[in-house]
Amino acid sequence: MLRRMQPGDLPSALKLTQAENWPHRAEDWEFHYRLGRGWVVCGADGKVHGTALWWAYGDALGSLGLVVVDRKQQGKGIGRQLLDAIINDAAPRALQLVATNAGLKLYRQCGFQECGGIEQHQGVPAPSTSVAVPSGIALGTATADDVASVCDLDASAFGAPRHEIIQAVLSNGSGIVAKEDGRLKGFALVRPAGRGMLIGPVIASDAALAIALVSHLLSINTGFIRIDVPSAAKELSSWLDAAGLVCVDRVTTMVRGERPLPHSGAQTFGLVSQAFS
Repeated sequence: MLRRMQPGDLPSALKLTQAENWPHRAEDWEFHYRLGRGWVVCGADGKVHGTALWWAYGDALGSLGLVVVDRKQQGKGIGRQLLDAIINDAAPRALQLVATNAGLKLYRQCGFQECGGIEQHQGVPAPSTSVAVPSGIALGTATADDVASVCDLDASAFGAPRHEIIQAVLSNGSGIVAKEDGRLKGFALVRPAGRGMLIGPVIASDAALAIALVSHLLSINTGFIRIDVPSAAKELSSWLDAAGLVCVDRVTTMVRGERPLPHSGAQTFGLVSQAFS
């Protein structure tokens, strides 16, 4: 049976991702569910066999994630049921997702096309990872006064508004902003997630600024840290490897429909999460 996801489904959803060795905690599931819309497929006994969520970014774009099917139930069309439900839900929006190798065939069948890649970096940072801040740039802690400009810069770099998610990330964690003559040039947020802390999104005018922002966060956050980086951000990726956050996985970004393009000089150097993208 296909139905809407409900809060009571979250413990079952957590068990599904634990069976896949995904790092999600109960808090991570709640965080993603609260901000999005989900579907589940259940057996006759009511047991959850599969889940999928999506998040609306305005009227033109949505992101699809946390698609997981019980291994004992795979091959029965459950994944296709979930994807069809979300495609219908989100229409006429374009949909984007980050696909594991196991999901590529199904996503292609549902009309998604490859459009890039993501590198998952994680680990405990090396003792000394500090780098110089680009000339003319001042770094500071993100405050309530920065929220509106942070959301606007993110929307420009991402190509669609996702203010609710950015505000939720800030509420659950903290952030660093980079300004030049009082104008926001970039920012990086960090929050508890998975096995430790998750850095993202990272939005900056160039790679040097992105590295400076991430470096600053590594200097004030100890322990295990993860950041998901677009494959095109090669300079940041190389720096992360050297800083102790090595690349442990590579996955594919896909889109169905015409995705809105970024409309500013700022770029995305780090994802909010693979689900949110």
